[in-house]
Amino acid sequence: MSEYQYFEFLAIDRSLEPSEMASLRSLSTRAAITSTRFQNTYNFGDFKGSPGKLMDKYFDAHVYVSNWGIRRLLLRFPKGVADQDVLIQYSVDDVFSFRSTDELLIFEWESNDESGDWVEGEGWMARLTPLRDEIERGDFRALYLGWLYAVSVGDVSEDRREPPVPPGLGSLTTAQLSLCEFMEIDPDFVRAAAVSSPPAEEASIAVSRMSQWVAGISKAETEDYLLLLLEGKSREAERKIRQNFTAYLRDCDQAADVHSHKYGRSVSELLKEVEKARAKRIERERLEKARRADEQRKLRERYLCELAKDFGRHWKKAHELAQRGIASAYDETRNLLVDLSEAYSLRQQQVEFSREIARFRAACVRRGALIKRLDNAGLK
Repeated sequence: MSEYQYFEFLAIDRSLEPSEMASLRSLSTRAAITSTRFQNTYNFGDFKGSPGKLMDKYFDAHVYVSNWGIRRLLLRFPKGVADQDVLIQYSVDDVFSFRSTDELLIFEWESNDESGDWVEGEGWMARLTPLRDEIERGDFRALYLGWLYAVSVGDVSEDRREPPVPPGLGSLTTAQLSLCEFMEIDPDFVRAAAVSSPPAEEASIAVSRMSQWVAGISKAETEDYLLLLLEGKSREAERKIRQNFTAYLRDCDQAADVHSHKYGRSVSELLKEVEKARAKRIERERLEKARRADEQRKLRERYLCELAKDFGRHWKKAHELAQRGIASAYDETRNLLVDLSEAYSLRQQQVEFSREIARFRAACVRRGALIKRLDNAGLK
């Protein structure tokens, strides 16, 4: 198999200048480069640039996929988006990590599983970038999922305590589900983690808390936001509003449990929950399989009862199909006769079927290909 490496970078908060695009072009003559995007696939050779440096300088998101099992997501934020003491609790080397510059925070999720299914990189960026907005709003489920993946692959010791469990793990967003798929997080681990996760906040409650915060905004702060909007810096204004609102939530009693530094279960305890979740899933799947089988059986019986209402018409159809003398017609004949056999059995008329099939075979004795099909189906 040939080598496959997929690189994609996305600028969200601002467009690239022509000089910056020219600088990127020096890294690759084949890459698709626009004012917001750099994308290239390598089947031989390697990328000349440094993803980390490009994130520092130009881009807000990066997706990397290789056919030897590495999948990587990087997201860039303003430095104040999260408390680094909180981020440390979710960090596991080479799985979920973060680094900071004077003005930026860059989060990195990575999975490395050579035994996993190979996927192509196209399409992941659009599915994963909504995580950035969610994290800016204070939704840390994506951070917890990175830590949880590390647990699932054995990279976290069993005596380590669980970091703060964010609400809503039992009802992940579309982007968070995409992250689970991207990193191939075992769904049983997510279900086990959700046991200790309170429900996500209802929209009506969220709006109420927003209203409370807005009512307390100072005149000077309001003027700052409006000035940014008038200057065409709507993204920066939105970010500042989100950051200040999230800080408000962290300070109020209602949000204390979400961002507290209390540690939860040990990894050992979590793994026991995973086994329970797995056992429940297996039982659900068994019951669902049995339900579907029962449903198919009932449908089959209804169909066979319809056949039994007029055996003569269906024997006539079998003879007509046989007379066509082609392979597809022979296959259809065999299938119909198998159904008739079951319909006779359902009516406890196996003797009558034996008599009719003997007559049919006698009438088609010269059709060797058909007779062979009947023999293979046990229709003698």
